[in-house]
Formats: sequence, C-alpha cells, structure tokens
Amino acid sequence: MTKPSKEVREFINRHSVRVIDDNKRAHRHTLVNTRLFQYADDYNKFLQDRMTFETETLYTLEIAESELNRIAEFEEEVFNNMSQRGHYNMFETLMGQKEAERRLRDKYPAVKKAYEHYSLMLKLGESGEFNS
Repeated sequence: MTKPSKEVREFINRHSVRVIDDNKRAHRHTLVNTRLFQYADDYNKFLQDRMTFETETLYTLEIAESELNRIAEFEEEVFNNMSQRGHYNMFETLMGQKEAERRLRDKYPAVKKAYEHYSLMLKLGESGEFNS
C-alpha cells in the first residue's frame, strides 16, 4: 500500500475509515491554460494541448454509514451556505487553484523548495519572530 498524505491519514483516523486497496490508479484529466488558435495552419490543434492526463492512487475504502452521513451532512451544509451566498464559484476556483499549485510543487522541486521557504517565513511572521 502507498502511504497517504498526513491530511488523508488524519481524515481516515477521524472518521474510522479503513483502506482496503490502493493498488489501482485513477485517471485524471486537467484543463490547462492554453493560447487558443496558436497554430495558424490548423485551429483545431489547441484542443489536443489543453488537457493534461495524469494518474493518481485510487483508494477502495470501508466506512460506516453513520460516518459517511456525517461527512455528507457537513458538506451539504457548507456547500448550501456557499451556494445561497453566491460564494460557491469562488470556493471552487480557490480549490482548483490550490490543486494546480500542489501539482506544480509536486512536478518541480525548485517550486516545492520555494513554497516551503515561503511557508516557513509566514509561520515565523505569525509567531512574532520578525521585528517590525
């Protein structure tokens, strides 16, 4: 079994989830920002370039119905609240941006290192380690 992230391990523990299998791969298709009509000879070529195809671990889980209901109710409450207040699209945009940034950190070690340094500087700033 592959080792899940810290957040996933915490989720598994918090909700009494059991991972049954993690030997399969899920296909992921991601839209990327492309320049439209970049090929003067064939305007359809951009369609081939605007998706990235990746795979990720596919987990088969076992979870009690009561826990699944609890998670579903919480999600429904959060998303309904966002939908009623018009913030749902903003939330989806932010989550998409976070996912895109995570993929870049995973793909480029220099980006990951810069992100870790930036995160450390923020934590030091929050703790009052820097004098104004």
